[in-house]
Amino acid sequence: MPYRIEILLHKLKILHINTEKTWRGGEQQVLYLVKGLRDRGYESGVICQPNSPLAERAKVEKLWVDEVRMRGGVDPCAIFSVAKLLRRGYDILHLHTSNAHTLGLLASMLTKGHKTVVSRRVSFPIKHSLRRLKYMGVDKVIAVSEDIRESLIHYGIPPQLVVTIHSAIDLNRYKKRNCEPSEPVVGIIAHLAEHKGHRYFLEAAKEVSAIIPTARFLVIGDGEKREELERYAKNLDIAERVSFLGFQKDIPQAVSLCTITVLSSISGEGSPGVLKESMATGVPVITTDVGGSVEIVEDGITGLVVPPMNSKALALAMIKLLTDDKLRKNLARKGLRKVNEFSVDRMVEKTEAVYKSLLT
Repeated sequence: MPYRIEILLHKLKILHINTEKTWRGGEQQVLYLVKGLRDRGYESGVICQPNSPLAERAKVEKLWVDEVRMRGGVDPCAIFSVAKLLRRGYDILHLHTSNAHTLGLLASMLTKGHKTVVSRRVSFPIKHSLRRLKYMGVDKVIAVSEDIRESLIHYGIPPQLVVTIHSAIDLNRYKKRNCEPSEPVVGIIAHLAEHKGHRYFLEAAKEVSAIIPTARFLVIGDGEKREELERYAKNLDIAERVSFLGFQKDIPQAVSLCTITVLSSISGEGSPGVLKESMATGVPVITTDVGGSVEIVEDGITGLVVPPMNSKALALAMIKLLTDDKLRKNLARKGLRKVNEFSVDRMVEKTEAVYKSLLT
């Protein structure tokens, strides 16, 4: 016990690892957390891939960054590099990706004196026994939704090991827009991947177009499915109504272009940032009932919820929302109130409490 008290009296040192080479929601959460901890007086640094977007943005924020080339989770050179850094006296090792999870556990075998935390951001099932075993080697798992927490428990992770902390958005970046677009615009903001369900969005767009001929559709984001989806829009004969805008840095601006936004995912969602971003801008949302989405959007209260892989239900929800001004205003107003639950300060505070609980 005296050792634990001594740790809390000195400045807590936290080392984060993120192995991604690209910039997506998880990397934004790491940046929010590391910056928030630094601003609270902690020594908080991040290991990430050389020249990655996370490394560059962390440097802009004047955060401590160590760029280590990590070739998967079982990379001997990276494992020894992490172990070497851990020997500098870190109290907490926080792992933010699947490969970081493996890498961090293996590095921890070469050193001691720290507690290990892993974040789980996706709701894909953990069926492989080796993957489940990884979670038994950490001191705490942070699930970004209650749905993910329940899934982890279902697959054998002890309930006391898992805590729910929703991912955050920087509310200071968003403000309620002054007016809607002059014509109906439906946006989807997501990585162009299979599990995001863009095909169902496009099929719904075709049905909406038959009822609301002035409607336009924006596909915001990039990914491996872009060419396939562009072809599918042509096959559906709606290519002239759908604009593929690619990756956009200014998400608040992108959201404000839309009358409503849609998340059509069929699996994998944790605590989707795009729902919060739309709500923070005063843009009504429609989401499929996947993962933690319904922990953010309450059907008929802060948005509309439809079954996944059901383009007909999605189209009906789009039409309902586009043709009912009063409903849009009510959902937007209540969404603005709800989104305050997902501030960066709240996420950092809850994560800080997890760290402290491991050291007392």
